[in-house]
Formats: sequence, C-alpha cells, structure tokens
Amino acid sequence: MLQHFLLLGVMTLVAGLMFFWSDRRSPTSRALALCLLLIGASLLLEPFESGGAQWWVELAGGFGETAAIVVGMEWARRVGLTAAERPGRVASVLFRVAQGLALLFGAMRLGYLLIAPEAATSERDGLIALRGYEWAIFAPVLGTSALLAGIAILILLIARADPAESIRLRAFVLAAPFLLAGLVVGKAWIPLVLVVGLMIFMAGTVRYLIVQAQRAQALDRFLSPEVARLVKLRGLDEVLRRDRREISVVVCDLRGFTGYAREQDSADVVGVLERYYDAVGEVAFRHRGTIKDHAGDGVVILFGAPVAYANHRERAASCALEIVAGLRDRLPPGLGIGAGVACGEVTVGAIRGGGRLEYVAVGSAVNLAARLCDQAQDGEVLVDAAVREGLGDPLASQPRAVGSLKGFGDGVGVYALRSA
Repeated sequence: MLQHFLLLGVMTLVAGLMFFWSDRRSPTSRALALCLLLIGASLLLEPFESGGAQWWVELAGGFGETAAIVVGMEWARRVGLTAAERPGRVASVLFRVAQGLALLFGAMRLGYLLIAPEAATSERDGLIALRGYEWAIFAPVLGTSALLAGIAILILLIARADPAESIRLRAFVLAAPFLLAGLVVGKAWIPLVLVVGLMIFMAGTVRYLIVQAQRAQALDRFLSPEVARLVKLRGLDEVLRRDRREISVVVCDLRGFTGYAREQDSADVVGVLERYYDAVGEVAFRHRGTIKDHAGDGVVILFGAPVAYANHRERAASCALEIVAGLRDRLPPGLGIGAGVACGEVTVGAIRGGGRLEYVAVGSAVNLAARLCDQAQDGEVLVDAAVREGLGDPLASQPRAVGSLKGFGDGVGVYALRSA
C-alpha cells in the first residue's frame, strides 16, 4: 500500500508542476497547480499517519488536505471573475463562505487531534474510516462547504464563464465526489477513489490546455508570419522586449467614413469595416508587416518591429501602394482611402496597463505617418523624406505641398508615391 500512496503522490506533484509551468501566467492555473501540489504532499504523508507517536504527521496531513480544499475553491472563485458581473459576484460570495467552512473543518480536526490524539490517529477497517460521532461532527461542516461550492460552480456554468475554464469546472464537478471521498474512506480505498477523481479532473485540464493552444493558434492571423514564427521559436518575452530601433510605419484610413457611417445602418457599416480590415490585413501579411492597431477606420502597420528588416522602407511603401490601389475600387460609393508612410527611430515593446499587455511603438515616425495619412487625398500615398531616400526602383515619387503638419511645422519634406 505504501508504494501506491507514494506513486500517486509523486504523480500529483508532477502534474501540479506541469500545470504551473505550462500556464503560469494565469492566476487560475497557478491556484490549481498549488491545489494539486498540496494534494500530492498530503498523499505522500498518508501512509505514515498512524500511531499516537505520529500525531505531527497527522497534523501536517490534515493541514495539507484543508489547504488543498481552500485553494481549490480559490481556483474556482477566480474562474468566476471571468463570468458576468452579477453571477460572478454571487458565486464569489458563496465560495468565500465555503472556504470559511473548510477552514472551520480544518480547525475542528486540529481540535480533535489535540483533545483525543489516540482516537484521531487510530485507524478503522472497512470502507468508511470515520466513527459515528466523527461523522456527525465533521460531515455537516464539510458537506455544507461542498454544497455551497457546488451551487457556486453551477451558477458559473449557467452564467457561461470563460469557455476554457468551464471545461475544468465541469471536470471538477465530476471529480469532486471521488476527491472528497478520500477524506472519509478507509486507507485501503484512498488510492482507488483519488486516482479516479484525479484522472477525471486531469482529463478536463488537458482539454483546457488544448483549447488554450487553439486560441493561441487563432491569434496567428493577427500577426505577420515572421512574428508568429518568432513567438513559437523564442517565446513571447523575446517579441515583447522593449527596444529602440529604426522602423517604417504605415497608417491608412478611409475617406468620407464619418458621413457614410452616419447615413448607413450600423450593421452595414460593421460589414464594410470587416471587409476593409481583412483586405488590409492580407496585404500587410504579404509584405511581412505587423498590424498594431485598428482604430475605427484607421489601421497602423509596423515594418521592422517586432522582426527587424533592412528593407523596411521598401516593404512599407509597397504595402501602402497595394492597399490604396487594391481597395479604392472595391469600396462602397462615397468612400475613399489614403495612406501615409514615415520612417524613424522609435521605441517598441510591451507596456502594461489596465491589467493587460499591449505592444506599442512610440516615436515621431508613428505620429508623422498619421499626419501624412490625414493629408493624403483619396487614392494617394504620402511618404516622408526618410522613406523616399530609402526607396529604389520600381518606385518613384514627386514633391507634394501639404503646408504645416501639426506637431512638425513646415520643415517636413513630403512626397506623393506612385508606382514607376
């Protein structure tokens, strides 16, 4: 029997570590990993919880089991934060009360161990390890805690919390009876009921990781192929690291969009924007650009970040020309398109705000590209002097008088770009 507990304990510890390292950025996954680690530690102590001389082992095992219950409920409570506000708040209150009862259960076990150490550490044969009076004292507290947690989980499933987390919640509902049974059955039955419960729950957790991986793959369509490849080979941290470098920036937006949106049905406007974004995205991907922002009818595309290119000017200019030429005749009547391209040294990387990370490019080149886009007429691509100097055949340009650009004055050389 000793080897059964040791094997199951080690497997649970390893599972906890694997879940932590595979999804350590998620607060819910960190709480779940800690729960598994506590269960594994308790299993390793279980074979030694016998005999009055081993009261401290019983104490440590009881603490681990109680902590595992409380942390497991904390995991579920954090999942509730992804649900709608009101159901999530109700579920959170229920989980807090359930956690309080679980702590009371742990305190009662500690008191029982201190008051009657021989009875608390003695073993009983058979399926149920608890005596009648032990059942009468402990079952109502733990049972009420489990009932409240079950109601909270049911609320979250009905309220449709995060779909991926809901997979783990459903698996937990199926596994919970077996996991809780480990607290009351005889020692010979503990490995069996726990392995069934853990296998059910781990199957749900593996499915959760698969869904998260599918989500990550879906994000590839928002990245250039090079960026997606860089994330896969070097990790997200390398892509998001702050750096100062020279890049080219393309900004394009629709002409006459405000009036069009005012006169058309909102559903039709959304459809136009969706087709516009898709078309711009396809062109940007072909030229290895990274779409940074969609803001209304405006799109910002970076060339040279996160992946550096020596020919970022040519890529940016060719991309802007193709976007304008390709979309101009495909837009609804009353809409046009223009673009601006600028080059310069900027700071790129991730900043944290509002509880999330955002990839940013900060520098005058970004602002200048936006100003040039504002000045561009329908079907026109305006570039600054730095972009023009870096271009060669088959692209050509001619000076364009635009007057004063906000924030830049009159000293900026502006050129209208055209295919040679």
